[in-house]
Amino acid sequence: MEWIDPRNALHILRILQEAFANIVKHAAATEIRVATCVEADFVLVVITDNGVGFSVDQGLEKEGKGLRNQLRRAASIGAMIQLESGKSGTRLVLSLPIVKKP
Repeated sequence: MEWIDPRNALHILRILQEAFANIVKHAAATEIRVATCVEADFVLVVITDNGVGFSVDQGLEKEGKGLRNQLRRAASIGAMIQLESGKSGTRLVLSLPIVKKP
C-alpha cells in the first residue's frame, strides 16, 4: 500500500479515532472488536460494537460532523466506509484500496 503517505495515514487515523469516540460517547457498548483482512483488492478494517445502535441516515442528517467527516476523509483517499447499525450494535467497515487508482 505504497499510497499511504503521512497525509493519507492521518486521514485513516482520524477516521478510526472518530469511530472509537462515537462508540465511547453514544453506543453504551461493553465490547469493541477490531479486525482486519484482505478482500479482493482491498484491506478491510472492521470495527464492531455491541451497543444500542443508531439510525445511520439520521446520524448523517444531525448537526454533528463526525460521520460526514469520516465519509469525506475516506473519499479523499480513495477509500470507502460502510456503516450498519441496529439494536445489537454497529459495524463500520473501512475499505482501503491496496493499489490506489489515479
